[in-house]
Amino acid sequence: MAEESFLDRAAEYAYKELERLGGDPSKLDLPQQTVAILYSVQAVVDNGGFRYLFENDFPNNPPYSKFAAAYRRIGARAAAERLEKAVAMFPFENPHLRQDQRLRFMETLDEDSEFFELGNEVCGDERVWTDLEAYAKTNVASFPISVN
Repeated sequence: MAEESFLDRAAEYAYKELERLGGDPSKLDLPQQTVAILYSVQAVVDNGGFRYLFENDFPNNPPYSKFAAAYRRIGARAAAERLEKAVAMFPFENPHLRQDQRLRFMETLDEDSEFFELGNEVCGDERVWTDLEAYAKTNVASFPISVN
């Protein structure tokens, strides 16, 4: 079995803290919040682009701007910009609160639409993972785990 990376252990720590704090990510410190958000968000995007990201609600329905801000904090500006551009394409306010409308909107799009292309450009972007791990290591004080 492969050894767990520092990022995996940092995410595990952040999720335990999140659980201990009642599931409210805003109660985590910013580095823990960033790791908890992006570790989940990027895994979903890697499985199916923005379609998968927008198909379901996230716990507490955070605005997508929180995800974009987390991408920016780790230096993944291109991912943040693509996410923001896709969110802006929804023809209604507060898409993070309107799953049914998100699904109906996505059903009207062709697979090769710009909306899905934006997600495809973020899907499988290994730099997000390396940037996230570097960010976690830079903020090691927030993750009292062994660094090896």
